[in-house]
Amino acid sequence: MLADLRLLFDSDKQFSAPVSWKARDDSWMSLVSPLEINGVTIEGLRFRGTARRDRPDEQVTFQLEYFSPTGKPKGGPFSRVDWNPLRPHTNKMVGPVEYQNMLQNGSHNHEFRLNWEHNESYVREGVLPISIPISPDLNYNEIVAFVGKEFRISNINWLPIPEWSGTLF
Repeated sequence: MLADLRLLFDSDKQFSAPVSWKARDDSWMSLVSPLEINGVTIEGLRFRGTARRDRPDEQVTFQLEYFSPTGKPKGGPFSRVDWNPLRPHTNKMVGPVEYQNMLQNGSHNHEFRLNWEHNESYVREGVLPISIPISPDLNYNEIVAFVGKEFRISNINWLPIPEWSGTLF
């Protein structure tokens, strides 16, 4: 049986426990947390954040993920926010007409509904080809608040600021 990703997305969620950033390697840090709905931790549903350790306030990603306990479909992110990415991208010829082929240089939201309406199978496999710009530019606290509202995570304030190393050249 396939999970109802629409229901998971639309439900109010909470972190199950306090979250913290952990070094993944010399370049990256991440955090992964299970999520609860109505006080029940949902198997396969989680929140993930990734950030470059040496790039303060750049290339930070937040996403909701679902991986089926059966492994079919494969699963992956079903909604994602990219804050201050280093490389631009386009939606190619999909999504809202005003954003098709538009080079998106800044923060953007791979919004669940747009991608779901485009292709449910893609979303179930973690493929989110459509994004819309986030405007105006937001600082870290503002993007976290945006993510909390977008992903419906009530205790998003548990999300700490990454411990960036910031190197001087």
